[in-house]
Amino acid sequence: MDIYLFLRNSWKNIWKQKTIWLFSALPLFNQIFNIFRINKETNLPTAIFSLLLVFISFILLISSFVGVPYIAYCLSIDKQVSVQETLSAIKKFSGRVIGCSCLSLILASPLIVWVLSISINNSTHNFEIPNKIFLFLRFFALFNGLWYFSLFGFFANDWGIRQSVKAAWSLYISRFSILAILGIGTTIILMMYSAASAILTVSIQSGFNTASLAQLNIINPAATLSRNLLFALIYDIGYYIISAFSTTAFAFAYLKYSEAKSR
Repeated sequence: MDIYLFLRNSWKNIWKQKTIWLFSALPLFNQIFNIFRINKETNLPTAIFSLLLVFISFILLISSFVGVPYIAYCLSIDKQVSVQETLSAIKKFSGRVIGCSCLSLILASPLIVWVLSISINNSTHNFEIPNKIFLFLRFFALFNGLWYFSLFGFFANDWGIRQSVKAAWSLYISRFSILAILGIGTTIILMMYSAASAILTVSIQSGFNTASLAQLNIINPAATLSRNLLFALIYDIGYYIISAFSTTAFAFAYLKYSEAKSR
């Protein structure tokens, strides 16, 4: 029942706050840059331009990374937030969010090294995650609740990293089964949408020739379609909606469980 209420409240409320769509869609710049990036002869002007694009991409990514959870939390407490307020929150909390991300990377570093070691083709030196490993990594959506609860602790209480992570862990463990199902469930929704986007893309571009679907990597479509503009457009639109939807669902979960624990 809790999961149903979180998802229902999320779906009902994300349409009331248009600001969340702006910040959710900011990474689109990175997708466009990657698709249209071409190899040029290295010289000083192109190197400076490339560095500028990397810097802009990083700023947009951080703005989305912090802005979407912040707006989602504001939605859960029925607070309307403007673009200016969101930018102020990004400026205030981005350091803590980056620090929390670095802590997560350090803890996950053995797993990252393992994935890299088995995903690099020794003959071609190309990086491609095998489907079995890709599916295995999806199970880490079990910990989505822990991640979002840590961020919401910053927004709700202005806590530091240590205090927020500690409180988030306590809440996460106390409601593990519900939060695990919520994390895995929203991840499965995204995977299903990714597969549907790939099927639609290949079908349109092949003139709806069903034989062309045989070469499609249905488990991880981005492995072969990452530079396909049509796939990126179809997938990204759905991704931004699902991302805002799932983040807001966790915000409602945080609000309910943190209030229940404080009583």
